[in-house]
Amino acid sequence: MKARRLPAALIVLLTLLGSSLQAYGETMTTREAERETFRQGWAAARLGDQSGMMAAIAALPDYALTPYLEFELLRQRVDSVPEVVMEQFLARHRNWSFAGTLETAWLRSLGRRGEWEAVLRHARDNNDTEVRCHLARARIELGRHDGLAGEIERLWLVGRSQPSACDRPFAWWRRQGNPSHELAWRRFELAVQAGEDGLARYLRRYLMRDQRDWADYWLSMHARPETTLRRARQWQDHEYSRTLVSIGVRRLARSDHERAREHWSTLEPRFDWSETERHRIERELALFQAVALEEDAIAAIDALPAEVRDQQMLEWRARSAMAHGRWSDVLESIQAMGTAAQAQSRWRYWRGRALAALNRPEALVAFGTLSAEANYYGFLAALTLGQELALCSEDILPDAAVQRRLLRDAEFDRSVELFHVGLNGHARRTWVSVSRRLSARELEQASLLAAANGWHDRSIAALNGAGNRRAYPWRFPMAEKGSVVALSKRHGVDPALVYGLMRAESAMQPDALSPAGARGLLQLMPGTAREVARRNGLAYNGSADLMAPEVNLPLGIAHLAELQERYDGDWVRVAAAYNAGINAVARWMDSRPHTDPDVWMETLPFFETRDYVPRVLAFATIYEWQFGEMPSVLARHALAGDRNGNGFACHE
Repeated sequence: MKARRLPAALIVLLTLLGSSLQAYGETMTTREAERETFRQGWAAARLGDQSGMMAAIAALPDYALTPYLEFELLRQRVDSVPEVVMEQFLARHRNWSFAGTLETAWLRSLGRRGEWEAVLRHARDNNDTEVRCHLARARIELGRHDGLAGEIERLWLVGRSQPSACDRPFAWWRRQGNPSHELAWRRFELAVQAGEDGLARYLRRYLMRDQRDWADYWLSMHARPETTLRRARQWQDHEYSRTLVSIGVRRLARSDHERAREHWSTLEPRFDWSETERHRIERELALFQAVALEEDAIAAIDALPAEVRDQQMLEWRARSAMAHGRWSDVLESIQAMGTAAQAQSRWRYWRGRALAALNRPEALVAFGTLSAEANYYGFLAALTLGQELALCSEDILPDAAVQRRLLRDAEFDRSVELFHVGLNGHARRTWVSVSRRLSARELEQASLLAAANGWHDRSIAALNGAGNRRAYPWRFPMAEKGSVVALSKRHGVDPALVYGLMRAESAMQPDALSPAGARGLLQLMPGTAREVARRNGLAYNGSADLMAPEVNLPLGIAHLAELQERYDGDWVRVAAAYNAGINAVARWMDSRPHTDPDVWMETLPFFETRDYVPRVLAFATIYEWQFGEMPSVLARHALAGDRNGNGFACHE
């Protein structure tokens, strides 16, 4: 059969398209070569190989990230860079992610070298504490004393020790007759509150003689509150003694509210308390009695004046009541909350739960209105009613014009390049800077571009910034899907639950680092990773490995499998232990042995874990939708049911 001839216009179009694709491919080949050269230069920088850095700089005259190599070279030579060179470089790159770090390092260097005129010229707007102390020293050395005592006082009046650069300015300040006894006491209080006992003891020398005894009591009260409260029975009525007793009783209440109440019963009549201070102490005692879920906490809260029964107290009144099945008190607590609190999904669910427990027909209405919401409480309401779970997903359609505009934006392009070469911290800071000036429409398109580059945490952040809560495929991406599914199958863990936990832990950020030191996609602590690796024969060579998904995922999923076995497949306990530790979960299981799962979660004493576990389960439910599965996670774990949900639906 004779072949059909293509129309001439189509031939021209295909020719042009082929040329464009060839040009694009050549551009990307060039860009990848530049990236590799940059990576080599940055690797040299980490080794202190300045000649290697300079070779990379020379090879990349027009590459978007070359200034990062120049920054690192200047940072390593900060003590010898001429002032005019550094000044001009910082001026050219004022808004780049490295500018603040480099400027601070340079100003510290100027101070260490005694370049006081230069410090005075350049350091006035810098907020780094060491730089501010160098600036104070510069003003002393150059005789610029106007207002200096006040500036040094602000540096001194903090609850922590300051850098050694502050020693000379502080010595000058003391020669001016500072600090006053009142000021010294204020810093002493700040140090004790910050747990800086060594600094607090040092500051005793600046206190009056009678203040020193109280200072010793104060330190003792923070270290050993119960022992010191016993001694307080011998104290005379004084402002300091009342303050210390108040601190001690409230501090002890957090760990042992019963002993705290005993001490308060003894000490309360011995001192002339103001009404405000008395109510403050009694509020704390009632609060931690409720946190301990004691049934008589409700009466203790009700005995407080109305102005003390704030939202926190009403919430714990409700939790204490639900732990004991006192559903009328749960309902009463919710009805006493402000309208904004009552409108929250959380308290609408518990209102429905209380009404249902009381066999009130209004429960159907409460659950019915809530079941239209795609969140943990909305899902629970739908399951309670036997309905499909509400989930209305919206696609984001690519807008070529907006995307081209973003890709031509030098700062946006720089953020993506930084991500590709592995400078994720700089990449994220640059992205945040860009996102502040983007419209909602631009943020949505930026999300698509980030997702296309595998930068899932920025894709999620962009959609949050745009206020788009329904772009579920992008807000709940399946990062490292092949590995997650294979490892989950090997260890017998539901991949939807793994993804739900990963999304809650790191928002799919492979280099996530928590303040506590947890690392990577599944936020493993190095000690936990080491033990899991030993028990399971997995590769692990130190904490840096945890930033690599190929190490983090096998260790993290193996750890989840161990927890799943420990808790007989109960993912409420698994998630709680992952967040708070197995010792905390053991305590909570002992104190709540026969509590319904949803009540058990709601009455956890740690607010972080109380919100974390429902979030993991709700995210896992959305991942069930992503996998095209029937929803079962919440029915099995939050409601302890044996059935799946009736599927997902959008009824709009």
